[in-house]
Amino acid sequence: MSSAEVTQRPTALPRWLAAIIIGAIAVASLAALVWPALPFNQPFTGPTNVGVIRAQIEGEGMAGRIGAYAPDFEYNVPTGQTLRLSASRGKVVVVNFWATWCQPCRQEMPALQRIAGSEPDIVFLEIDLQEPGDKVRSFMDQLALDRLQPILDTDGATTRRFGVLSLPSTFFIDRTGVIRHLELGGPLTEEQIRTGIAKAR
Repeated sequence: MSSAEVTQRPTALPRWLAAIIIGAIAVASLAALVWPALPFNQPFTGPTNVGVIRAQIEGEGMAGRIGAYAPDFEYNVPTGQTLRLSASRGKVVVVNFWATWCQPCRQEMPALQRIAGSEPDIVFLEIDLQEPGDKVRSFMDQLALDRLQPILDTDGATTRRFGVLSLPSTFFIDRTGVIRHLELGGPLTEEQIRTGIAKAR
């Protein structure tokens, strides 16, 4: 019999390797069933130390640019209440994207605090990029930033929707929800912040 006439049989997997593959499939299937029920996948129902963004709200004309409606999102405040950015319609809103490791962000916070203290009708939202809530709360408390509302963007989705490429970035939104001015970079001076507010009034 020539070598060309030899029938090649498919090589069988060793039993131990087959057992590992079957086991891995079983574990993956179980994880897919159990994952939605895990505690960290449950809807937020209680208080936190800072606000936490929980959902993105889609809508026409939303974009992170001047003249567009600000991308809407839903968040929980420390009391557990659920709010949306769009719920602030009727007020000027300053949305500042920042992080504790960002030096210019840290430097401009006192100026934002002073203006927030003198402008009680303006909403100041401090969107922190993917940091732990206890770290953000500690930072805010150390600088006595009690007029600013820290909100965690835990997955970066809101930061991306606003088109933020660097920190800090600050958006000034008018009473109808339209972005009227933005400042990229910092630290911002009080004069720059007041200029942005004036454009959003």
